[in-house]
Amino acid sequence: MSLLERVSAIMAEHGETMTLTRPTEVATITLRGKRIGGSQHTVGNADQQTFRVRIGTTELKASGWVLKTPSAGGGGPGDTLFIGGRVYNVLDVKPRGDGDIVALYDLEVAG
Repeated sequence: MSLLERVSAIMAEHGETMTLTRPTEVATITLRGKRIGGSQHTVGNADQQTFRVRIGTTELKASGWVLKTPSAGGGGPGDTLFIGGRVYNVLDVKPRGDGDIVALYDLEVAG
């Protein structure tokens, strides 16, 4: 089993369904991801959660999106993740893999 197949199988078994949205794309991507740790704090009158999410590459590669990687925006609006009825902004994206093969993305999100 390849690294990409193993990551995909782990996400399918242990991940939860979430939706990735990009302001410059019409379509959304439904994928499986895994929440990792995090914190909750109050911003104004609202509670905000910050945590990491790991997502695989399979759904992104199969999508019709022009850029097949998650985006934190880089000066403009970035991607958002809809998880468990709540929207989170993607703040940071770190590719993870082996050599030239990216097997998953480690995202920092807040919302």
